[in-house]
This record gives sequence, structure tokens and C-alpha cells, in this order.
Amino acid sequence: MKIAIFLSISVFTILIAPTSSMRASAQSTSIALPIKKIDNDTLLEAYKQSISDVSHGLYLNASFGMLKRLGIESADQLDDPDVVDQWAQVMSTMTGIPTFNKAKGADFHVPKEQIADLQLANAVPAIEEIVRRARKTRIVILNENHLDPRCRAFGLEVAQALKPLGYTILAVEALRPTADDQEASHKMEQLMADGVVRAAGDYYSGYYFDDPVFADFIRQSLAMGYRPVSYETAGRGYTDQEREQAQADNLIRRGVQPYPDSKILVYVGERHAAESTIATEEKPYLKMAAILKAKTGIDPLTIDQAGLSSIPMNRPDTDLYKIAASKASKTSVVLFRQGKPFTTGLLANAVDLQVVHPPLKLINGRPDWMLKMHRSPTPIPSNLLPASGIRLVQVFLANSPADARPIDQVLVMPGQTPVLMVPKMEVRYATEDF
Repeated sequence: MKIAIFLSISVFTILIAPTSSMRASAQSTSIALPIKKIDNDTLLEAYKQSISDVSHGLYLNASFGMLKRLGIESADQLDDPDVVDQWAQVMSTMTGIPTFNKAKGADFHVPKEQIADLQLANAVPAIEEIVRRARKTRIVILNENHLDPRCRAFGLEVAQALKPLGYTILAVEALRPTADDQEASHKMEQLMADGVVRAAGDYYSGYYFDDPVFADFIRQSLAMGYRPVSYETAGRGYTDQEREQAQADNLIRRGVQPYPDSKILVYVGERHAAESTIATEEKPYLKMAAILKAKTGIDPLTIDQAGLSSIPMNRPDTDLYKIAASKASKTSVVLFRQGKPFTTGLLANAVDLQVVHPPLKLINGRPDWMLKMHRSPTPIPSNLLPASGIRLVQVFLANSPADARPIDQVLVMPGQTPVLMVPKMEVRYATEDF
């Protein structure tokens, strides 16, 4: 259990750190350990096994188990950024907090002019501005940082705010790809009937719903009356441009054309929201949003909340969030400069609006933004607290299927009592030990 004991220190340093030191804590572990050289085949096998484990709901195997299989005590001992991202993504599903990837370097340069403009930019409340602009179109495209559950909570806020405007379709890139339109429609009908997303199996909803925040974003959106649409490219062997083209074509056939009087919220990965080519790309190509705009003649409202994340997935050579965070001290904001929307970083000048979220604050070890998802801090039942080792305590809706994704979960160590964030509904509990 040496690995479990060490990792508990690292994980709970993040969970119980004061707000003022949160970013520093997320970027360092308690003990510096040397990089371990591991061959590519072993890393790839561990990476794939982690994906399989978390897809089947085995969160601790997918994170701590992956490190144990690699013979290391900390993800800081890895120098493969993709493997570390996989570990970090799984960890975020159990903490709600993104983890700094030490194996990554800067992905692109931010011009000094953009930095100066960011420093001078003004902020306005994000939801109010999004609603104002969403009235003028029938398609809103909101992106996310796959490594930061905070984005999914904001996705739910946007879905709630747009519903009174007549937005009724929720197209989600993360929904499991299906090539055949009729089969895709059948699966969406099943999802609406279930009311919840599911883990790997006959009714598998998709990989990124391993995050309970994302799972609950979908659950609550379905409960509001949104109709889900899947549009991700199915199969393998396509180029990046072919993927974007197929996404746009699928979305038009499955979301735009069948519901000509409906308004659509599209929830996508970071780059897909770009309405123009991305200047920092070595070989620029059109993204889904740009293709969708050209093919439908509809000018979508495009919103980036990934570029100014506290720990961005695509990393600039300047800490943009450090500059922007003070502008969002109380609520999520969008930025303006000289009376016009301001965007910077990866998607500078490629989207309409860019969101900055407030700095992380914790409530008994849990992110405070979870309160906006209609949840309350709830003590873990005493009989579920572990006497030793690492335990994952999970919460499911009482009437949900056996393969449903949890709506909340939290890591627990002996002597630690973080709270669960639970809606006012009947629930059931489950645990996983390592």
C-alpha cells in the first residue's frame, strides 16, 4: 500500500488547500520524485487500460491503479503528457479540480499585444451577455476544457438560461458516435427515456460522462426538456479536417434540418467552436463551427470557456488566467475591450465571447461552484468512511439503472471527512476501494 499512502497526501493536499494556495498546490506534490523512463508500449497499454477502466466505472483502477501498473508513486514521474492528461482527467472526476500537467510545455505563444489588452479588458456577467446575444440566433456553441469539470457546470447554467428563449435541442460532441442516422436517433430516444447517461455496455453514452458533473449536466438538461443530439464522427482513419466536416454534416442532418423551428445549444471540445482558422496552428483547417455556419447560413454565437481556464488543456506560454482571474472575483464573466468582445489565447479572434470563471473556493474540500447545480453539502454516511486505504464514495439517484454514472463522488482517506454534494432527491450509495 505504499503507493496508496503517498498518493493520498498528494490528492488531499489539493482537496484541503486554502484558496490562496490552490493553484500552487495543484501544480506541485509534497515530495519530488525522479522521472521514470518507461517504454512507449508499456505507456500505451497503461493509457488504454485506464480508458477501459474508467469507461466501466472503475475510477481508482483507472488512476491509482494505472500508476501502480507503471511502477510509480506519482504522475509527476511521467514525462508523457498524454498519459498524464489521462490520469489528470480521471482524477478530476473524483475531485472536481483540474491537475497541472508537469509533462506539458507551452503549446503556443501569446503576443504581447494580447496580454496588454487582456490586462485592460473590462468584464460583464457572462450569462447576461450570452442570453442577450443568444436571442439573435438559433445556434449557440459553447466549448469546454476536457480536463476541468467546472466547464460542465457552466454548460448547465447556459442550458438553463437559454431554455426560456426557446432553445430545446442539446447537441453534445461527447455522446457516443454512431454512423447511421436512424440508429443515432434510436439511441437518443433511449437516452431521453432513461433520463441519465450510462457507463460502458449496451447503452454506453460516451467516455467523458465518467465525470459526474458532466453526467448531471445531461441529466438536468433532459429533465428540463432538452432533446439530445449526437453528432461526433464515427469510425477511425479520418483526418482532422474530415472529422470537422463530418461533425458539421451530422449536426445539420440530425439537429438543424429535422427541427427547423428549434434553437440549438451545441456543447463541444475546445477547438471545434472556432468560426475561423486558428492562427497558432501550423496547418490551419476549418473547424466544425465554421463549416456549420457556411453550410446553414446561420451565424452561431460561439463561446470559449477553455482558453482562460485555470489550467488550460492547450497551454499558452503566458498564464492568462492569472491575469484574468481578478476580473471574475464573484461570478463568471466575459471580457470586453474598447466596447467590443475581447478574446485571447488559442481562439483569439475565432469566437464571439470568452468566459473567465471565478477562482476556486472550497466547501469542506469540494468546489463551491457545485452549489449552482442545485446541490447541498451532505455528510458521508459514517458506515461508508474507510478504516484504511483509499475509498471512493459515490452517489447515484435511487431509481437510476445499475450502469448509470454517479451524480457525485469523492475520495476519502482515514481521518478525512469531505462532504458529498447531493441534490434533494432520493439517492443510493456505492464505494470502490484501492
